[in-house]
Amino acid sequence: MSTAPILEGQRLDTFYGQSHILRGASLAIRPGETVGLMGRNGMGKTTLIRTLVGLVKPRRGEILIDGKDVTRTPTHAIARRGVAYVPEGRGIFATLSVAENIAIAERAGVDGSRRWTQKTVLELFPRLAERINNGGDQLSGGEQQMLAIGRALVTNPRLLILDEATEGLAPIVRDEIWKTVRLIRETGMATLIVDKTVSAVTAIADRVVILVKGEVVFEAAPAELLAKPDFMHRTLGV
Repeated sequence: MSTAPILEGQRLDTFYGQSHILRGASLAIRPGETVGLMGRNGMGKTTLIRTLVGLVKPRRGEILIDGKDVTRTPTHAIARRGVAYVPEGRGIFATLSVAENIAIAERAGVDGSRRWTQKTVLELFPRLAERINNGGDQLSGGEQQMLAIGRALVTNPRLLILDEATEGLAPIVRDEIWKTVRLIRETGMATLIVDKTVSAVTAIADRVVILVKGEVVFEAAPAELLAKPDFMHRTLGV
């Protein structure tokens, strides 16, 4: 099995117009690893993800999959290499039913595996099974988030990227999403999680990365972060 990271960004500089958002940021996610990406609002977390998956092109730096340069590769081709991205806005199809949203994405993984199917996703999220014929716009926020995660899973990725998956959800639904993330982690799938809930991220991540103004200022095991309360307050506001 390759020891190269599944996905890696090296010294990325990304701009929106004249605004310099990422400043030499590097991040790698290795097979089977769970990485928590944290930082206050506006520090470049979503820009880093969007750069890694090809939605935004960096002005400088490289993006690698399995050690191969994919910096100029389109997003759909990166997805085909086993990277699934659940964006902050969820991006489900409002006019399609739950079943159709899942069916449109379902495919075998890079290695031909079909561990995740509509059936296994509905077992994971019984609430979606109850609403299988409902349109995307007829679901609650929590159900939409479950559908977005389920739709990503049926692509049978090697790496699942979740951007603010629990944002704005009721506590009971947030708990359900975190439980799901733990289950996914136990299958051996790599995950990159952006979330503001320090306790939840540090409980599940192998490694925590913190961005401040587009620069990586911390990268270590959760225990090292929790041992620095002053630093956490300064960089995360907790």
